[in-house]
Amino acid sequence: MTSKTLRSIFAVLGILLLVSCVKSKDTESSPYCAITSFGVNNIVSNVSYTTSSGTTTTVKQTIAGSSILFEIDQKAGLISTIKFLPNWVNLTKVVPTFTCHGILQYKNGDNYINITSGKDSLDFTEARTFRCLSADGLYSKSYRVSILKNTEATDTIIWESVVSNLELEDNKHRPLVLSASYKDKENSDSLVRRILVFSKNDSGKPQVTSSTDRSEATTWTDPVELTGAEGTIDPYSVMIHQDELFAIDDKGILYKSTEKDKGIIWTKVVGNGLERLLASDDYYLYALKGNKIIATDNFSDWKECGDEDIDMLPTRCLYSFYRQSYNNTKVNIAMMGGLNNDNTDNGVTWYKVTDTQDDEVDPWQYIDVSSETKIGCPYLQELSTVMYNDNLYTMGRTFTDKFPGMYRSEDNGISWTLQTKMWRLPAALEAGNGAASMVLIDNTFYVMQVGGKIWKGTIK
Repeated sequence: MTSKTLRSIFAVLGILLLVSCVKSKDTESSPYCAITSFGVNNIVSNVSYTTSSGTTTTVKQTIAGSSILFEIDQKAGLISTIKFLPNWVNLTKVVPTFTCHGILQYKNGDNYINITSGKDSLDFTEARTFRCLSADGLYSKSYRVSILKNTEATDTIIWESVVSNLELEDNKHRPLVLSASYKDKENSDSLVRRILVFSKNDSGKPQVTSSTDRSEATTWTDPVELTGAEGTIDPYSVMIHQDELFAIDDKGILYKSTEKDKGIIWTKVVGNGLERLLASDDYYLYALKGNKIIATDNFSDWKECGDEDIDMLPTRCLYSFYRQSYNNTKVNIAMMGGLNNDNTDNGVTWYKVTDTQDDEVDPWQYIDVSSETKIGCPYLQELSTVMYNDNLYTMGRTFTDKFPGMYRSEDNGISWTLQTKMWRLPAALEAGNGAASMVLIDNTFYVMQVGGKIWKGTIK
């Protein structure tokens, strides 16, 4: 080994020693050392509550790291969550994720210790001090990082009735409610959420009405019939894929509607003899054709991705969601489910993994959950499902015309539990008045019942 190589090794070791042991008073503040992004991994907490019988029950609650957003004030050196987290969140073992110009360290007593993004856990019960240190150990910039949460044990949904001009003529079917995002015309950096309600009018024609999140569901457009299709678009087949609306008509033709068309005007995409739209993820739109599930990422080439258990696909009240894998941001965990006319034990659940680096599209897998386990998706008259913090929540009427409450799944729709304490439905929601649908915008639920009744639920 040459003397030059030895000198290089000792130089590196010297820098590493300096980085791990240097104190704050040994460095100068520098604008070139900076934390450029900050987040956290999923936070799992054990939550205890008392049931109506007086017993104490403990359940695991997970809040997705992707939903915990931080803001960085570079001038003041402050980093904090944009919104308060629920009271039940346990902050004693939180894993930070970050990017920075330099080496990030956290303060422990009088010393600073290196921290690795996505691996090391810290106690954030109180605000913590971090600093970004230059590679030579001579310059640094300090930050105070706070994760805010509610101090009162409110952890519930506060419901209020919404007075609006919404009218839904079809009392026989659950309205399909979707939430789509589009750029604000006056401020391109801002997003506006539009709530879209698809249903049928008294003549059986498909129609849509919409409202923006800024009106908080109080002001709705007049219902307008869907136009542009060669046949009749199924208003309950509408699905969002890559920020555009897609639907099929009674001839099996696929259509799309852009944000400016607001679900009213539809343009033909392909006449492919499709029978049903099934799901969507970051990369593919999935549909049923014949006895095969097919997928496309360009609407000209379709790939087969499943031909088993086709009779167990959801036929109505379909839901479709996806999330990024916790270990690989390029991998989607996709799920779909709903009700199957031939399955009277429980709802159906399907699952798949999608990776853009794969040439082949992995097949969808049907998850067979026996009713004997009593954890399957409940079989109700209808289902309406949303995703919040990577958990699924569903609601619907029993066959005795009751809304038992929300059911939650923490494992991509495989098992479900009735939320008897938290996440209750509006007390004024009466099943005898007809089916209802719900949609989630950020931390706000909207429940809409046939006839036009609306409730707004804020998560505290």
